[in-house]
Amino acid sequence: MITERWHKAGETRLNYASTEGNASPLVLLHGTANMWQAFQLLIPELSTRWKVYAPDFRGHGSSMHTMEYGFGYYVEDTVHFLRHAVVEPAVLFGHSLGGRVATKIAAEYPDLVRGLILGDSSLKEPVPSDRMRSAFGGLIKVIEEQKTTQNIYKALKEADPDGFNPTYGMYRAKSLSKLDPNLLRSIIDNGLDLDSPGNHFHGYHPMEHIKHIKCPVLILQAEHGMLSEQEVENALDTLPEAYHVVLRDAPHEFLTRPSEPLLRALQSFLEAIRD
Repeated sequence: MITERWHKAGETRLNYASTEGNASPLVLLHGTANMWQAFQLLIPELSTRWKVYAPDFRGHGSSMHTMEYGFGYYVEDTVHFLRHAVVEPAVLFGHSLGGRVATKIAAEYPDLVRGLILGDSSLKEPVPSDRMRSAFGGLIKVIEEQKTTQNIYKALKEADPDGFNPTYGMYRAKSLSKLDPNLLRSIIDNGLDLDSPGNHFHGYHPMEHIKHIKCPVLILQAEHGMLSEQEVENALDTLPEAYHVVLRDAPHEFLTRPSEPLLRALQSFLEAIRD
C-alpha cells in the first residue's frame, strides 16, 4: 500500500509517498516538471524487498510552492528529508534532475547514501545556457492559460497531434497542472548565470562529485536519452564500484514505459548491494 504524507523541511512542506514495512529504504527522486507518480508503475515491484519513499520536489506535485527555486534548494530539501524522514542510509534512485540531486548528496553526505542509481542523468559539467527558454516558455503559457488537467491535455495533443501519446499525455497533463510555473521562470531567468542560487545546475559539478562517491552506483542510460557515451566512460573510469546498463530503444522519459530489462537491472543491482 502507498500512503502520502507531509514532511516539513525548514520552511518548505514536501509531499511524499511511502510504502509499508521496515525494510531497508529506497528513495525515488523524479525529474524536472514531474512528480513522484513518475515511478508509480515501478513501486509495486520495488516494494517487495525495500521500503520505498518518493518525495515531490518543492514546486512539483503536491509539495509546497515557494519563493525560491534552484538546484541547491532541491539538494537541501532532500538532505533534510533523508535525515529526518528516512533516518537511515538509503539507496537513492534519481531520474534526470533527481539523479543530479542524488549524485551531489552521495558525494557530500556519504553517511546518508548506501547505493546510487542514476536514470539517464547528465554527468556533463554545466555551462551557461538559454536553451530551456523556448521549451519552458511555452509550458508556462499552457499551464497558466489552460490550468486544468483536461485543458492541458488538449493543448499538448493539439501541439503535437502526430507524436502525441495519450497514456503519457494524461500523466504529463496532471503533473503540469500541479507544477508552479514560477519554477520554470526561475530556470529560464537564471540559465545564463551558473553562480545564481536560482540556476537549475547551481553547485552541480558531476566529475568532481563522482571522485568522492564510494558507494555502489548503477548508471541507466536510455538509448535515445540525454546521457552520452563519453560521460558514462568517464564515470566508469572514476567510480570505485559502478555498473552500466543501456536501456535499448528507450527515451529519456523511460519511466513512463517501464520494461522488463529496466526491472531486471534494478532488481539485480538492488540485490547485489543488499546486506
